[in-house]
Amino acid sequence: MRIIAFVGMPASGKSEASNVAREMGIPVVTMGDVIRKEVELRGADPADGGKIANELREKEGMDAIAKRCMVMIEEKMKENPSKVFVIDGVRGIAEVDYFKEHLGDGFMLVSIAIDSPIEERFDRIMSRKREDDMDNIEQLKERDTREIGWGMGEAIAASDRIIENTSTLDAYRANIRNLFEEMIAEEGK
Repeated sequence: MRIIAFVGMPASGKSEASNVAREMGIPVVTMGDVIRKEVELRGADPADGGKIANELREKEGMDAIAKRCMVMIEEKMKENPSKVFVIDGVRGIAEVDYFKEHLGDGFMLVSIAIDSPIEERFDRIMSRKREDDMDNIEQLKERDTREIGWGMGEAIAASDRIIENTSTLDAYRANIRNLFEEMIAEEGK
């Protein structure tokens, strides 16, 4: 089994890559769902997701979200015997290390690289209209800083593969589809 985890800055294209996976019938676990679930359990405002993510990491370790995701991953793997599996939203090197240790040689980290100004990433955020997204560019800058503090830069540097997201959406989706098709073919051997 090949487990592909996506890492990248906010609005780099991780969720879109996961959408392509779902369209292809590939199971996906989204790490952000762990935070959204915790926000809901606490009855907190969705905008407090970053603060809650910090609290979890401070209290349970920098791999806290990965540990909580592992339960979801194991459940999905039992439900679906797919040869390829996707984890959306690695945020730091501690999570990478945790997944490598627990998922073994089948784990592959893919960085979604985006070479565009923060204004363009913010435009993407505004167009996706997720409940937990920020309202202004300053909040995006704060989120970037927070996630870099979690070890995002080290996680990106540790990637096994980089997919550029600097062209059109159709071209990006085709690149992601090609990655999945390649992994399915490799696992089919």
